[in-house]
Amino acid sequence: MKKIRLIVLFTLFVFVSKAQTDSTLRIIFIGDVMGHGPQINSARIDSNRYDYTNVFSALAPIFKTADYSVANLEVTLAGPPFTGYPRFSSPDELADGLIQAGVNVLVTANNHSADRGANGIQRTIDVLNSKNILFTGTFTDSIDKASRNPVILKKNDMQLALLNYTYGTNGMPVKPPYMVNLIDTSAIATDVARAKELGVDDIVVFIHWGSEYQRFPNKTQKDLAKWMQKKGVRIIIGSHPHVVQPIVWEKNKDTYNFVLYSLGNFVSNQRKRYRDGGIISFLEFAKDSTLKLVQAGYMPVWVEKSYSGKKWSYRVLPVSLYDSLKASGSESKINPAFSVFVSDTREFLDSNNTNVQEIVVNQNEWLSKNKAKPVNP
Repeated sequence: MKKIRLIVLFTLFVFVSKAQTDSTLRIIFIGDVMGHGPQINSARIDSNRYDYTNVFSALAPIFKTADYSVANLEVTLAGPPFTGYPRFSSPDELADGLIQAGVNVLVTANNHSADRGANGIQRTIDVLNSKNILFTGTFTDSIDKASRNPVILKKNDMQLALLNYTYGTNGMPVKPPYMVNLIDTSAIATDVARAKELGVDDIVVFIHWGSEYQRFPNKTQKDLAKWMQKKGVRIIIGSHPHVVQPIVWEKNKDTYNFVLYSLGNFVSNQRKRYRDGGIISFLEFAKDSTLKLVQAGYMPVWVEKSYSGKKWSYRVLPVSLYDSLKASGSESKINPAFSVFVSDTREFLDSNNTNVQEIVVNQNEWLSKNKAKPVNP
């Protein structure tokens, strides 16, 4: 398998002053960060050291165009022995690789939160605290929960509350009511009310829900989304199905609702069709008297798995690399699975999204791929 090279990619990102976006709040949402056994082996340098830098480096220029880049950490950082499915525990260096790439917020409530029990939850929290990264979804005690539920994403006079929930923990027991945020309408209503009391402009719920490997949301997802919207949650970001599901942006003169049912996989060892990649989502907010969602879009990303130097390696690649190679006549360098994933994802979302288009990052601008201009309502 030929390794796709990134030389063309980095010519696309020449940074300009962030003063262009000082008046807006930009957030990128990132899907499932998995840690299967082959990924752990690939990152191993020696018996005690791991390095994930190259896994995420191709996305670093993109993440750094946002104020916040928020990812679903779907492993524990519970220490050795490091294991993949079904009881995930990844090296702490996985968090380092994400942070180095520009991820500065994590959500940790998912069905693998309790894979290593209460001690694993505690150690994951301790590791993330030591790295000074914002995170929410799992907590050591009620005091810790009160301080990070919600996490506030703020810039200038704009503030968004971020809440995180999961449908369950694969049957692993957790200490109620604070160690893992479970989907419970009474608890969600209480958390949303508290967020409003904090005076935030809007509320984001990053939620682990749905049916694995299904490309469309189920009735439970749709009903819960409508219920949350009635409670005042206007931004809902989904994970868990490990495949991409549609995005719906309902907007009118006075308000909006945004639901992304599933981001799919960001990085994993899943190689079957539809599961070997995902999307990242771009949301940009501006405020006059009230906060408004002024841009929304997505970008497909694909996980390259290649073999060299007697070991496998993984890299998350943006669709811009695919487009650049194709435009330059270098299609022979494109992995056929990359082509299939891009074609599947674009066709599916073009047919099933509502008011949400693909984004191209050009310098510090987020542009509509189809219209080659900023995506404005």
